Amino acid sequence: MAEPMTSTTQSYDSAQLYVWVKGLESKVNTLLREVNLLKNDHLRKNTDFNKELKSIRSDVLELKHEREQTQQKMDLIIKELRRTAGAEELATLKKYLDFWNPLHFVTQRDLERTIDARLAQLQSSDSTINTPPASSNTENIY
Repeated sequence: MAEPMTSTTQSYDSAQLYVWVKGLESKVNTLLREVNLLKNDHLRKNTDFNKELKSIRSDVLELKHEREQTQQKMDLIIKELRRTAGAEELATLKKYLDFWNPLHFVTQRDLERTIDARLAQLQSSDSTINTPPASSNTENIY
């Protein structure tokens, strides 16, 4: 049979239970503080992460706009290049320039000076041909 409990064992058990409850309460309070600390740390890191993510999204959006602008500029350059002369056209132009040789072209003023000089030369040579020689005293011996 079981012995009836005495008051000393009952009080000892109450005191022991009180110590255990206080110990558990202390451990629970410590765990609650750690959970709150972890929760606050998680919220702060989540806020920082969201800010960083927002910044990265704006950077990506800016890069997309820059890429579109670059693409448009490249398309414009390609259109301009298509309107410029190709290698065959340049070869044809070079052939004609070599044929015409614009370095040997003369201006109208240069041409007029050359013509005037040539006419003056012809007139001076005509005047020496048409004038009789200075000594006309010789008679025909034959």
